[in-house]
Amino acid sequence: MNYLHYLERPTLRKPRWIGAFVGWADAQEGASRSIRYIIESLKAKKFAEIDAEEFYDFTAVRPMVYSKQDGERVIRWPSNNFYYWVDPVGERDLLVFLGTEPSLKWRAYTQTLMDVMEPYGVTEVLNLGSLMDAVPHTREAPLSGGANKDELLARLTGLRIMGRTYQGPIGITSVFTDACTKRGIDYLSLWGHAPHYVQRAPNWKVAKAIVAKVNQIEGLAIPVDDLERRAQSFEIEVTKAIIQSAEVTAYVKRLEKQHDATMSQGESLPSAETVVKELDDFFKRGGKPEEGFSSN
Repeated sequence: MNYLHYLERPTLRKPRWIGAFVGWADAQEGASRSIRYIIESLKAKKFAEIDAEEFYDFTAVRPMVYSKQDGERVIRWPSNNFYYWVDPVGERDLLVFLGTEPSLKWRAYTQTLMDVMEPYGVTEVLNLGSLMDAVPHTREAPLSGGANKDELLARLTGLRIMGRTYQGPIGITSVFTDACTKRGIDYLSLWGHAPHYVQRAPNWKVAKAIVAKVNQIEGLAIPVDDLERRAQSFEIEVTKAIIQSAEVTAYVKRLEKQHDATMSQGESLPSAETVVKELDDFFKRGGKPEEGFSSN
């Protein structure tokens, strides 16, 4: 069955791929907001989409209903949209993808992504993600990354992107990585780290950090001034909520010291085990996130 619907079939020059998935790998909407911002800034044009019917349990990933200005009710299904941007000065164009992690048929879903990439001869993929971590909201959002080749890992290191070593349950990003690797496609991932104690989205500090680094990786010049303003407002709003809880405030101060010490020594981010212990200790002390926040 063909799950793809094309609006047009653009002619592109050796396009690179930048993408992200809404869902498990999109903590505080850091990755999806980054992609949306890139699409809007570049005025990238939608050219294809995936039919949601075969890939989602709609009792788990529910469609949403909205009212238009004229009162018409519209159902919005989980979306997987493909966009393109023709570089007016460079020699390579971009394919930009924003999807929703599927509930079902991950291999068939991933093959559908490959079906879009292969006719264009895509050889480079940059996938964006965001994750919860024991990091303070008052500092620049840390970034980490991964790659499927040693020379790509060295490239990330040169851009001061810390490596990731993860073992455990996976999301669709890991299946996508595996599919790219088996086809000889260069794969890079870039992850923004969001403070686990914040129950507020979108996290514009994470989005700003990701987009700024995408500019460096891909040689783009997407303005980030607007993201900077949003990031500053986000920090102010979170800080106002934090000060309502002395315990959460003290915890954030400790995270700041840990973060500053790590950055000054040029060390990697804490291991997964360290982060889990931080979270466990935090909740044992009773510093639950909902004391300082709501998502409203």
